[in-house]
Amino acid sequence: MAELSIGFTESERARVGELYWAAFRAKLRIAFRDDAAGAGQVTAALRPDRTLVARVGGEVAGMCGFHHGGHGAVDLSWARLRTGLGTVAAAWAALALAPLERRELDGVLVLDGICVAAEHRGRGIGSALLDAATELGARHGDQWVQLSVVDTNPRAEALYRRVGFETAGHGSIGALRHLYGFDRYRTMRKRTR
Repeated sequence: MAELSIGFTESERARVGELYWAAFRAKLRIAFRDDAAGAGQVTAALRPDRTLVARVGGEVAGMCGFHHGGHGAVDLSWARLRTGLGTVAAAWAALALAPLERRELDGVLVLDGICVAAEHRGRGIGSALLDAATELGARHGDQWVQLSVVDTNPRAEALYRRVGFETAGHGSIGALRHLYGFDRYRTMRKRTR
């Protein structure tokens, strides 16, 4: 079984970044000039204090980001983007990422991406990360854990339902669907207690 903890070491940063980029590349790629720039920016911007990490045999097998204290798992702020990409590329990245931004909500632990390495899928790691997120939300005094799932990821939605998440809302990104590779999304919630 996987060992779960908050955070990752600097020596694990590249692996966590690789997992995150692989899982969310389709949505994030439009913001960067190429995959190397996108993966590099995301990896550098990961916050260990906003991630739950699953390890198998001492190796990172999955992660789940969350928002808390005004910060999410990936800090792609204007200042960070400008430093890493330059002003023009940072302006484009900030504009392209804005529709995907999640905000912290009172009484709700908002999750910021969950991903499991392909070779570890189907072994309960995603469920364990979601259970750990629910426990973390309860420890923080939150009543709910919330996440969003896109219409192109029915496997993830099935996992979320299996562990107790229910649809709380839905939406569409409309004409932007061609840029991000999905049209509709569901907001799903689970009580922490």
